[in-house]
Amino acid sequence: MASICWALLLFLAMFSALATSDTHSDDNLTLRCHPDQAASLLLLKRSFSFFRYPSGLESWQDDTDCCLWEGVGCRNSSGYVTALELSNRGLYSQGLDPAIFNLTSLQLLDLSMNNFGQCNLPATGFERLSLLTHLNLSNSGFQGQIPIGIGKLANLISLDLSVLYYMASDDSLNGYGTSIPGVTSWLWLQEPNFQILVGNLNNLRELYLDGVDMSTSADDWCDAFADSLPNLRVLSLRYCNLVGPICPSLSTLHSLAVISLQDNFDTSVTSSGDAHGFSQFKFSSACLEKYPTLVP
Repeated sequence: MASICWALLLFLAMFSALATSDTHSDDNLTLRCHPDQAASLLLLKRSFSFFRYPSGLESWQDDTDCCLWEGVGCRNSSGYVTALELSNRGLYSQGLDPAIFNLTSLQLLDLSMNNFGQCNLPATGFERLSLLTHLNLSNSGFQGQIPIGIGKLANLISLDLSVLYYMASDDSLNGYGTSIPGVTSWLWLQEPNFQILVGNLNNLRELYLDGVDMSTSADDWCDAFADSLPNLRVLSLRYCNLVGPICPSLSTLHSLAVISLQDNFDTSVTSSGDAHGFSQFKFSSACLEKYPTLVP
């Protein structure tokens, strides 16, 4: 009888230990990304060719946790992809694969410094990425009209669609000349125009559109900032085919610290009277940078 009791106690102890072990192992499990997220990323990878050897994105493999792949970030509590940082990875593609728009939990998307084959940005799809706070597609070989879907990303804090780079002139190599602006491709704002693009981007703090053709917004670009972007801190519109004058309403953006307007045509403050509103800025080659506030 005693042996039976001991056997029963031993069984209960083993069962309890097993249950405890299972509970702890559940707590320590690393949540894998959702299969649909991995599938969309693999579709995106298949759309790329790679300029570098070994080929990029080698960690992007079937039956592995996509949250551990290079350039991919996930929300720990859900396993959804929230960040895709693929800047300067030597990627080449004939346009942006629509699979990327299945990653609707993205908060950060950076595809800058790659080559998308001088293809147009997709006319639809960006509006699905409604949680984006940072979007960087600069110098990636996109061209054509900037799609209205980007203007619907109301959570954006930083937007960079620049297509501009600077080449050193022969003289500048000797320390005497200046750099020469060039563009990697042509983006423009017509329909929607600039006012429509930024009309819903009230949270934007940094905007870089260097090299984007804004000539059709020449009359209203300045007032559009004051009306729509109250939190803007950095504004860079180099080589955008803008014409002056800089409107006085721009000085009402009290968060604005830097305005860069190099290589535009006749961009100036409207008059000496209007310039008073810009006294907190310094002008240098059409680049305005706010002086630090001095407390007496």
